[in-house]
Amino acid sequence: MKKTVFKLTLTLFAALMLTGCEKDEEDSIKIADSKKTLEMHAVVNNSLETTMQVKNSWTAKSDARWLNVSPAKGDAGENITLTLTTTQTNRTKATRTAKVTIQSGGETKTLTVKQRADYAIFDKDQYELTAAGGTLDISFKTNMNEGDIQLYSTEGLEEWVLAPDNRTRAEKTMKFVPLNVVANTSRDGRDGALFLALNDEKGNPMPLDTLWIHQDGLNDGYVSTDYSEDGKVTVLQKATVGKGIPFVLMGDGFTDLDIQDSTYVTVMRRTMENLFSEEPVRSLREYFDVYMVNAVSANNYFTEQSQTVFSCLPDNQSTEISSDAGQISQYLRKVEGIDSLNALAVVVMNTHIYKGVTYLFSNHPKPGLKQYAVALFPVINNLESETFRSVAVHEAIGHGLAKLADEYAHDEQGAATDDVLTQLRYMHSYGWMKNVDSEEDETKVLWKSFIGDSQFLNEKIGVYEGGYTYFKGIYRPSDDSMMNRSTSPFNAPSRQFIYNKVIELGEGRTPSYDEFVAFDKQHKPQTWDYSTRSPLYRSPWQRPVKGCVVMK
Repeated sequence: MKKTVFKLTLTLFAALMLTGCEKDEEDSIKIADSKKTLEMHAVVNNSLETTMQVKNSWTAKSDARWLNVSPAKGDAGENITLTLTTTQTNRTKATRTAKVTIQSGGETKTLTVKQRADYAIFDKDQYELTAAGGTLDISFKTNMNEGDIQLYSTEGLEEWVLAPDNRTRAEKTMKFVPLNVVANTSRDGRDGALFLALNDEKGNPMPLDTLWIHQDGLNDGYVSTDYSEDGKVTVLQKATVGKGIPFVLMGDGFTDLDIQDSTYVTVMRRTMENLFSEEPVRSLREYFDVYMVNAVSANNYFTEQSQTVFSCLPDNQSTEISSDAGQISQYLRKVEGIDSLNALAVVVMNTHIYKGVTYLFSNHPKPGLKQYAVALFPVINNLESETFRSVAVHEAIGHGLAKLADEYAHDEQGAATDDVLTQLRYMHSYGWMKNVDSEEDETKVLWKSFIGDSQFLNEKIGVYEGGYTYFKGIYRPSDDSMMNRSTSPFNAPSRQFIYNKVIELGEGRTPSYDEFVAFDKQHKPQTWDYSTRSPLYRSPWQRPVKGCVVMK
């Protein structure tokens, strides 16, 4: 009797399987992971992929602000890849669930996605030490197992902040990391950070929390006495084509000693080379006048009590930098005969922290739109750092010269509001920030000319959701670019905006699309695989630098 039941059960199971397979063949949507719950880490920017087969055009949408799905729509096809990305860190301390809905041909299917609630939080945000150094007992709280957490540092920190051994010891949810800080024998202060992270499936660290460490230099507290070189102008480069587009370089937090020992001019010359390191400005360098203006600060550090010539002050909670815009303008005008309304001021801070911001000054809709901008950033990590180079290009060339928008999104930003969209359209009326759009139709988007153009197929120009710091409602031309993570070249639409801006300012005319394409064919970036570019140290805890702030 048992044997008969067993046979009947198998027969019924086989029939059900056959029926199910026949139904699947009729489905217009087949998703590889539709029958299971996908699990993601608690951290922001954690991504996973799933594939699907769709017989008709389709749309995909997440019902949660913390989860983005890309692309959001597409045509029929096989092996279509959907990328799911967390847009926020889960700080609720409880697992949360989202549904991704795919619709096609009147059929709807869903994916279930859970975000874990793992956390690790330092007990302090920042430590400040004297030049003598000392010992730090770093503690943090976590709900994870000891072996799951990795401790990382910024580039160079391991040279002066040393762990006695590689072990940590656990005490309930507390962990302690004893660190020895080496005495600082240089006259300059130094900065770095530790961050707690999870490793993803590929071994890449995903950030959980950050701890800043600052150590004074021997001369912290030094006050300049010699201001005789202050305001002196040096021509670093003169244009050989066009009327000369002015770049004015100056520094904040550099003392008279930095002027005397050539530290100042060394930093400015390195900054100039960084600005011309990326196409298309690399091949358009002959259009630019570059000046250096000496700016002597009383102090070489940045606090609310310090005295620096441009009053730059980093924001501890973001990558923004406040400054005295009027003072910057005064030093810019020390360059005789400069067209100050169409100049780019580049202010380099004498510190190695990771910050960056650009201020654009507008008089729209009055005639004669101003092009004046101020880009501010530190000597991030060191003079030879790839991060210093890429942030300089992102801020000064991308935002300051070409008036491009950021192509990334912040974890706290969800969908762009109506006010944001109105603001973006206002920027577009200037001719600014046209590398992002609220339009998602590839036949109407601002960079539609590049989509499908065979000369740009390797760049995969399309319509990607996320940009202008918002994850939803704003679209960008490429998955990555200089205006996104700063680890790739400028994408083709951005290169066109830069090329057009240089020709407009340098020659007084607007080039055609065909003219740009011909130029770009001869001067394309060296590679579009950013993994093969110069090694970039950008810690996972670092958020993209702040974009630009429009001042009226």
